[in-house]
Amino acid sequence: MSEEYNKDIQQLGEDYRATFSTPEGLRVFEDLKAAYYHRTSFASDPHQTAFHEGERSVIIRLINLMKETKE
Repeated sequence: MSEEYNKDIQQLGEDYRATFSTPEGLRVFEDLKAAYYHRTSFASDPHQTAFHEGERSVIIRLINLMKETKE
């Protein structure tokens, strides 16, 4: 990956951290995790399972981006 890409990702992570570091942002982030991360994605319909995994992947991206800027 290019140095410019890494800087962009780092900046994006910092932006997400700033957004979710306020009391309001923390409440929203915790709600998103409760709704889409801390639950199973499995459903009897494989399309519904895929849909749930798509929702969950957004939260995983947020978590990973915010972790990258902390290290």
